[in-house]
Amino acid sequence: MASGLTDYWQRAVMAGDARGMTPAALRALAASCARLYEAGLEAYLGLERVGLRRRERLPVPVVSVGNLTVGGTGKTPMTRLLCRRLTDGGRRVAVLSRGHGGRGRGVRLVSDAHGNIARSAADAGDEPLLLAQTLPGVPVLVGKDRRQAGREALRRFALDALVLDDGFQFWQLARDLDIVLLDARRPFDNGHALPRGLLREPARHLSRAGVAVVTRADALDDTGREALRARVAALAPVADLYWARHAATGLVPVGEFNAPTLPLDALRGRRVLAWSAIARPDSFAGTLAATGAEIVAHIAQPDHYAPAVPDVERVRRRMQEEHADALVMTEKDAVKWPDVPGVPVYALRVEMQVEDEVRFLAVVLRRLFGG
Repeated sequence: MASGLTDYWQRAVMAGDARGMTPAALRALAASCARLYEAGLEAYLGLERVGLRRRERLPVPVVSVGNLTVGGTGKTPMTRLLCRRLTDGGRRVAVLSRGHGGRGRGVRLVSDAHGNIARSAADAGDEPLLLAQTLPGVPVLVGKDRRQAGREALRRFALDALVLDDGFQFWQLARDLDIVLLDARRPFDNGHALPRGLLREPARHLSRAGVAVVTRADALDDTGREALRARVAALAPVADLYWARHAATGLVPVGEFNAPTLPLDALRGRRVLAWSAIARPDSFAGTLAATGAEIVAHIAQPDHYAPAVPDVERVRRRMQEEHADALVMTEKDAVKWPDVPGVPVYALRVEMQVEDEVRFLAVVLRRLFGG
């Protein structure tokens, strides 16, 4: 029932595809709510502009990876790339995440500087646990209040910088750099804020970004790139603009995230069942199909959905019915997937690849550390 209502809302209100009095009335109601939402947000931020509200500044540089819209633009792969490049350069960093989908309260340490994992996905959330498992040596902390999480990280570890995962809308903490990701296919969704569209804040707020990265840029031709470049320049004239793509790099047996990856062509011509619980399941299906795998079925659940025993049994039956050779999912789903004896289960590893990465990293380092 809930899934059906969500689909109807997206089709009738956000996409505007449905005709008739009821969809029109719902769109009008949603548009009014969106205007109220924007007015409240402007009032909140206005207090900061006039000096009645101040952001806390921590004693080390802070960089945020975020977006303007609800949904998957690639924040986790970008956070992972950023942390790896900073640590490769000798910088000591920690990740601060809100922990969407986790049930724990307060600030929780997910992993320490030695790669020890202290939390489950149920407690910390799937994305923080994925970062902890694939960034050994980078502490990951979760908590709704990233100021408190930052103070705790600095108390526990000697750090050179803090990285906020999904932090563009956390206004209480001062940043030295905001990296904002825009999905090339729908960079500003339908142009409306929640609940009429998927914008968390108006597109003009891109002006706060120091760096804008268009992800899935391989979906654009030259004309599309130039049009988007002009739009970004108008909204954020001081932001540096980069282009990036989500690149599948290999397969990881579920439960072995730091094991050597298997080549993508291991799936070529094989019948696979796809499972995903992410914001953009179509993106995952497209990336998986590009490996040459034959997707016999795709079970898509809501973002952050945690599978249970009935889901495992459903997958077993479906694999038997479809004569599937393997079950393939995203890495974010894999950290929550229970053990399924006798069934080959793989996570599709996807990395963020930034065009002109050298220049991108030089800008990040300059904004964080000067020089």
